[in-house]
Amino acid sequence: MDLNIRHFILLMVVAATAAIFFLKPHHVTIIEKKGIPQVSFHNFTAYEIKKSGVTDILKGKRAQRFGSQTIVDLPDLHRLGERGEETVSARRAVFTEKRGIELKKDVKLQRSDGWTMRTSRLYYDLRNRLYTTGSAPFVITFGKSVVYGKKLRYYQKSGKIRAESIRAKIAEEDM
Repeated sequence: MDLNIRHFILLMVVAATAAIFFLKPHHVTIIEKKGIPQVSFHNFTAYEIKKSGVTDILKGKRAQRFGSQTIVDLPDLHRLGERGEETVSARRAVFTEKRGIELKKDVKLQRSDGWTMRTSRLYYDLRNRLYTTGSAPFVITFGKSVVYGKKLRYYQKSGKIRAESIRAKIAEEDM
């Protein structure tokens, strides 16, 4: 009996040594199949922390990672910018590495100074820190003033806004 256990242990040592030399180490494979997320989070909160503290907080109902894209349902992003706090919400957001964020359906961009914009589609260019609506129409409210237009370009750093086909109703108390 003692001889059989020694042979078994010796056989296991030889097999383990052979496995180390002939088998590949464990690798994680990235799933690239359509419709199957690599990672999925539900009812989550994500933070961006810098030396100065927390600058961005993203909350959402569900986030799914597909290759270089992350799709977030009911995103609610709070960020601290040069012009104060900004809040962006929508029904869906698509975060693409190195390109930016596309927000879709019932998009609302609100600044802490009371300025609010609503549109159906909004793009955010990460590199240039630029919001654009493409050809989607938008409505901006500030106090009792209302501005309608399309093809908005809002430069986050400078606060400058450019747009086409603008119609505005400016209230006297907002001047």
